Amino acid sequence: MTKGFRNRYLVAAYLLVLAAAFVVGCSTKEDPAEELVTCGNHSCGDLAMVTIDTSSDGYQYLEPALSPLGDRLAFTVDWAAYIDPDLDPGDIGEPITTRQLVLLDLPADIWADSMIYRNPVASLEDQGAELILLQPFFSRIGSGLNEVDPVDLNKGGPVWSGPDELIFRLQFSRRDRLVRADVSNPANVTPEVVYYEPDDLLPPGSGAWFWYHDDPALSPDGNWLLFTRFGCEEEPNVDDVDCTGRSVWVVDMTTADDPTTAVAMPLTSEAVGMEDPTWSPDGRSICFAATTDLVGSTSGTIMELFSISFDPEEAATGVVELDRDLRRLTTTSVGSGDPLVGLHNYGPSYDATGSEIYFTSSRRAPGTTLRRRNIWRIPFDGRLEPELVFFSRADDVDPRIDWNTGTLLFSSRMGFPTEVLEALEQETIEFLSTVYNDTARFPLTEVEIERRAAEERDELEFFEDVMSHLYMFRGF
Repeated sequence: MTKGFRNRYLVAAYLLVLAAAFVVGCSTKEDPAEELVTCGNHSCGDLAMVTIDTSSDGYQYLEPALSPLGDRLAFTVDWAAYIDPDLDPGDIGEPITTRQLVLLDLPADIWADSMIYRNPVASLEDQGAELILLQPFFSRIGSGLNEVDPVDLNKGGPVWSGPDELIFRLQFSRRDRLVRADVSNPANVTPEVVYYEPDDLLPPGSGAWFWYHDDPALSPDGNWLLFTRFGCEEEPNVDDVDCTGRSVWVVDMTTADDPTTAVAMPLTSEAVGMEDPTWSPDGRSICFAATTDLVGSTSGTIMELFSISFDPEEAATGVVELDRDLRRLTTTSVGSGDPLVGLHNYGPSYDATGSEIYFTSSRRAPGTTLRRRNIWRIPFDGRLEPELVFFSRADDVDPRIDWNTGTLLFSSRMGFPTEVLEALEQETIEFLSTVYNDTARFPLTEVEIERRAAEERDELEFFEDVMSHLYMFRGF
């Protein structure tokens, strides 16, 4: 998960395969050539803008997760996007790269006209968003109990594990671990680690490896937690550092009351890149993104979608067959002039029936020469070519399908939708026409009123391809 615009952790092997990119393993399939139809500045359908602030020329709101009741969103934001008066972002070396978690209540009917066309606000806080403020807690990373102050630690990948509980990634001194926390009171949240590596319990200098646990995804029954895992030697900044590849793992959450003895196991072989595992509605299929070296290609820089099957009865024994029923779902064609890196398909999300998978792809949109990231879908078995679902001329990422309503939730840099801009421009004209209807006292002509309204619209259009917001999309 995300993903999108946030920094990636790259293993050393990734750099080694760049020179060999596209030598073998690239698809010969052509991109779909159907006509691209848009309505305004985006694909046709009902679009609701969820975050509506104009607080920055560069903030990114990513990795949205809808609560089980469908009434709240958890998502990540740049540090400076939400400043708590008790925090000092100046203490952080690079505030823009440190991400926080935020909660936002959704309107009772976000699809009502008054919600779609409501006026922008100055900040997330003005919209009612609440910062999840993590309190100091004790962890066992590094042998014994060690106090951790998580305020300025990087956070990401939120998933709901209950109406008031989140699981998310937290960056420790020994890299990323998954934690869970009660967020019923966002101003006072104490996280706890879900699963410790055996190396976590060893003291510094003992040869313990640094492990990364990312991309959490909880099974529909709540019993299994997927994540991606890789590790490096204790000194990860040296030139000849030894690292593993990435793979998909699962934690048996029924054993996670004690994270030092929780049962975890790999589900896939290792690859240069792997991310975003997600569950089918029945909990027996897993889709994820991986570089093609997973299936023997030496072109390890292209990310494609794969799926495996999952047998909970087998997993309950603590040992599973790796890559069970491994299937490649996408094949991205590469043309002349395409970049050597960045051709990726990732962020999959099953629909409520399990028959389709929505995902982010940088493949060429039909009818254009653009290779920006947009949202596509494909049958769960990959038997057909992907179909474009949502397109703007900016980045569209982090798709999630609400299984209760079929609504698509995502992040995009598209800015304010055309219909919002048009409605706000017309409202401004009507307002100014009412205020200045006495031409004797306020000699403002109709042309001048329209010019002022157009100027206000231009100010909002500035945010396109600059600041990412969260949106909901239906009727596609």
